[in-house]
Amino acid sequence: MKFPSVPGRTTDGRRVHLPVDFEGEQTLVVLSFHQRQQSLVDSWRGFANRLREEYDHFGYYELFVSGGNSGMLPPTAMGGLSPSNARRRLDDNTVFVPVDKNAFQRRLGIVGEQTIYAFLVEDDEVVRQAAGVLTSSTAEALESLLSEYESAQNRWSEIGSDTAEESSGG
Repeated sequence: MKFPSVPGRTTDGRRVHLPVDFEGEQTLVVLSFHQRQQSLVDSWRGFANRLREEYDHFGYYELFVSGGNSGMLPPTAMGGLSPSNARRRLDDNTVFVPVDKNAFQRRLGIVGEQTIYAFLVEDDEVVRQAAGVLTSSTAEALESLLSEYESAQNRWSEIGSDTAEESSGG
């Protein structure tokens, strides 16, 4: 399934278009719909940041999905100076996504917004997904996928350098 194409804004106000602007060959995207879900998002953050340091090809984003059918947001949803926004801990990779939530959820095959969702995206395609708090089994599976991907990329690089040496007579 393709990750839906959506506009967004980073915490510093920069406009982005996702998934085109995702950094990383494999990108973990954690979606939340309500500020009260921040503790669930936080369960993924430390782990994802560690993976970002360990795997050069890995990217991580927290998407705060809001908006009704119009896709419009109230000013405080974009980081206005309300007390709750001042207390909310935002990651540098937080993106505010003002879209029609129902349509966005349908395109991702998720039902409702009672929990958060995590998607592993490669080449704009969702390759794995999970819901709710990060569990140890999900963490192990994700780390294994990243490691396998990195190993495969390294093998391809080695094959490419061997082929280049053979064609140059080396």
